[in-house]
Amino acid sequence: MENQNIAIVGLNEAGQKMLHKMLALKDRGVNVVGVATQHQKSEINTADRAGLDVLTIQQLVDVGEKVDIIFDLSGNRAVRSELRRTLFSSNNQHTVIAPESVARLVCAMIGDGCELPTSEQPGY
Repeated sequence: MENQNIAIVGLNEAGQKMLHKMLALKDRGVNVVGVATQHQKSEINTADRAGLDVLTIQQLVDVGEKVDIIFDLSGNRAVRSELRRTLFSSNNQHTVIAPESVARLVCAMIGDGCELPTSEQPGY
């Protein structure tokens, strides 16, 4: 089985649930390689407990092709735009941003309160 290296943007309630579930899938080849958040204290504590640094969008994109999939769970249109713009500018042809519909599907599969915040403008 090939490993999937993921990153999560937004450690709100849904992001924290997804982070915990994805960390539990390490033995199935899922590696969380980074998180980016608005730096709320509870979100930083969650990342610290997981042994992950809290990164900016630019730092996350700078990880480069070591990230296969980025899940944007922020629900914030400005964050989503910054992520897309920064990734595009990096010329990284490998990393993909999971469409919001895929993130919602993953959250539905995870269950346990993993519900994405309602974004101002859904979709990509």
